[in-house]
Amino acid sequence: MKLFLDILSTLGLLIWPLLMMMSPMLFDAPGSESSKSNLAFLLLVIFYPVIIFIGYKLFGMTYFRISADRALLTSVVLTVLVALVFGYPRFIMNVVSGISGNGYFVKGDKVYYDGKSIAGAQGSTFKTIGEKYARYAVDEKHVYFDGLMIVGAEAASFTGVSNPNNQTGDVRSPLFWKDQAHVYLEGRQLPDAKPAEFRHLGGRYGSDSQQVYYGWQVLQGANPVSFQLLSPDIAKDDKQVFVFDKVCRLSVSTAEFRLLSNQDLAVYATDGQHLFVVFFGTPEPLQIVADADPATFTLLERAYFKDNKRVYYRDSSLNKVIWLEAADASSFVAGNYDVNTDSDAHDVSRYYLGGKLVAAKK
Repeated sequence: MKLFLDILSTLGLLIWPLLMMMSPMLFDAPGSESSKSNLAFLLLVIFYPVIIFIGYKLFGMTYFRISADRALLTSVVLTVLVALVFGYPRFIMNVVSGISGNGYFVKGDKVYYDGKSIAGAQGSTFKTIGEKYARYAVDEKHVYFDGLMIVGAEAASFTGVSNPNNQTGDVRSPLFWKDQAHVYLEGRQLPDAKPAEFRHLGGRYGSDSQQVYYGWQVLQGANPVSFQLLSPDIAKDDKQVFVFDKVCRLSVSTAEFRLLSNQDLAVYATDGQHLFVVFFGTPEPLQIVADADPATFTLLERAYFKDNKRVYYRDSSLNKVIWLEAADASSFVAGNYDVNTDSDAHDVSRYYLGGKLVAAKK
């Protein structure tokens, strides 16, 4: 019987590391980090090895040949060390004290972020700014981002830069912020940006009268006067096309350049003469599709597209476009995978899978 109990206890102890690794998931939902029932369950998870060996000690038993006192001491030291690594002592104290562990929280004259005290923050004048789960906050003298003070930011003039998405009912917090002297993105200053002139263009693009920015990056050579957003990630001015913060090197007629499709990563464009496909992760994101006719471009399913003469496959793994030379454009159809023919597309005489010829129709 004792051997069976020792084996059962060992199995329980083997599960304990896994439970500790999963324990942070208890507090993923909003408000759960302050739940006393979750706290009780957490304490049980942390200390159940100790509870096991308390039982051994109470019944005067050994764990295999290890004394109950030694096993109990070892379990106490181990669980306390693991709890310290996970940062649970502070969490436990916050729950007991009623301090939220999620975002900003003010109690008396002290301010907390994710349960950690913000040194120097003034609770009496502290307030969050922006969205409900705000990342920015101010007190009488300082500005904070994710609980850290932004050095040099002026609280009195700190305000969000108007978000153009708000015109469509999007009420998210502004991406860019400014005070009298600087423009900020995610708590960091934009180099040389002029706050009085700065505009949020959309996506991560912004500009003043002299420079255009993608995030913190200055887009070298970009013209703020003619700069135009085509999508949250693609833009142009009178001379160049931009994808994220990259300047496309292909010769493009920017005056006629426009997007034909912008579905997730399936982005196609034309300048009236050529058809282009965008591969976001490549050094040169704009790729020309040789001999394709943009006027008859048709986007199909499963990365296929065609014009009035040819069928193409967009191979994202190789970052290139494949011309299906044998495919008949007039009858080509792409759709769901067909297990009977092992294909995801077909024309009048052939089956294709992933841009490759599978078999001829019988």
